[in-house]
Amino acid sequence: MNNLRTSIIQAVATILIMLASPMQAQIMVDGTVPFLDKSTGRCLLSIDKALWNKDYSARITTNGCTATIDDKTITDGAFTFGNVNAGSRFRVETQYNDSSVTSELAFTFLPVMHIEGNFGYEYCDATVTLQNPGEEASTMKAVIKWRGGSTNVDGKNKRNYKIKFVDAKGDKKEYRFFGLRKDNVWILDAGQVDMSRIRNRAAADLWNAFASKPYYIEEEPDALTASRGELVELFVNGRYQGVFNMCEPIDRKQMKLMKFSSYDGTIHGGLWKSTGWGYATFWDAPGEYDNTKENWDVFELKYPEVDDLCPSDYSTLYNAIDFVSTSTDEEFIAYVGDYFDVLVLIDYYIFCNILNAFDNCGKNVYWGVYDKVRSRKLTPAMWDLDCTVGQNYTNNPQRPDHVRPDRKLLYPTRIISRLTELDADGFNSRVKERYRSLREGVLSTDSLTARYAALVHRLKESGAAQREEERWSKDSDISRLTLDIENELAYITEWINARGEFLDKQWKTASGITEYIEETENTQRFNIYGQRIDKNYKGIVIINGRKKFQR
Repeated sequence: MNNLRTSIIQAVATILIMLASPMQAQIMVDGTVPFLDKSTGRCLLSIDKALWNKDYSARITTNGCTATIDDKTITDGAFTFGNVNAGSRFRVETQYNDSSVTSELAFTFLPVMHIEGNFGYEYCDATVTLQNPGEEASTMKAVIKWRGGSTNVDGKNKRNYKIKFVDAKGDKKEYRFFGLRKDNVWILDAGQVDMSRIRNRAAADLWNAFASKPYYIEEEPDALTASRGELVELFVNGRYQGVFNMCEPIDRKQMKLMKFSSYDGTIHGGLWKSTGWGYATFWDAPGEYDNTKENWDVFELKYPEVDDLCPSDYSTLYNAIDFVSTSTDEEFIAYVGDYFDVLVLIDYYIFCNILNAFDNCGKNVYWGVYDKVRSRKLTPAMWDLDCTVGQNYTNNPQRPDHVRPDRKLLYPTRIISRLTELDADGFNSRVKERYRSLREGVLSTDSLTARYAALVHRLKESGAAQREEERWSKDSDISRLTLDIENELAYITEWINARGEFLDKQWKTASGITEYIEETENTQRFNIYGQRIDKNYKGIVIINGRKKFQR
């Protein structure tokens, strides 16, 4: 039965290859047709990482063509590609009737995807083909559109895409990729302005690695407050488009918020996304909202959407904003824990500081309520993290002053400002304590730099970094700059080291004891009894009128 299925698949693939131009003369490698960039004649095929840096013996199907690989005539059967690695290139010539194609075949161990359709700002019918290493290539129906804010305007070249998979009738169809959630909605994030192409993926993975779980985690143990994903290489309509982060969306399903009741329309869970900076991002409450609209001020309604339940309900979000902006200091201190998931806010504050995530202070944050019938408490979820670790949201100028590692976080949202100004429920000491603990592990300089280096190494080892640089260097999306991913990693590494030193001076101290004090040649040290001491003294010391714990 399996042999019959394989024969049918090969027969159908042969027919498609014969009919499709200029693909008709391409060979199949282990049952898969490599994706061809029509503009360059370069082909790419995804294979299992276990085959990397080795001779790769593959089954070649010529589909009735005359074919050669590196001038060796090929017939159906085995062929050995010698020492497959990032630099491997194999010259493939095929001829069918009077049509001949010469191409250059390369391999990667990243998943490779091809999407085909007439893409724009609205959904269009599309075909998606995925080569996942070690698996049979699959072709799926979908509707796809461009997505994003400032990255989704006229003149942009490396686009982001939102994919909704459908069946033959146009109804939603769910797929599971890379061991992640099974769903019909997926995002292809281009890293359009990111000179490393991996910041978004690295930062989201970092948040998932250390962030406190939402307050309702015992009821929903699978709840997540960031997306997961995988780096892939993408072709669009027969043109190589480079490295993308294929990831889950942030939505009700990701955060495991309760659904509204279809029986009586009772709304339980709610989700809203801040799409810009504005007074409503917990600074001030603007005019009244309209529960029949998809947008209110700088917020976009994500659940329940008005297409599914109209009217929906902004009240939980509005009341939280109103509380932050109008409550007295006493009221704020007493009730902030009723409105917000403070444990997650502590980690959110640390996260934004450690990465200097200025573009995520109010903007680019999802706010979810698990079940407003039982609790009005809001939990934040992270999104769109390209503008971190020294990257701006535009490359002109490339590195403005506010992305420097020794700069304080720009415009922290008012909820954070009030928490720190009032030190509500010991917020500041809790931040310091949490920061010190995390700096011993997941937020240590070595751990942080290794996280970014691992993703860049994956791009370099697979050959994807070189292909990305060749495709997008000097493009207008990056202000005509040269894309050099290894050089950008060196910058990120240096930035993380400097950022850690900067924050350690602020936070890596015991409560009420300063770790860093600027000293001069005339600095004098005293112990807590007022006795003068030298630099070798261990314990609490007083320097320039400030306490320090000296180890």
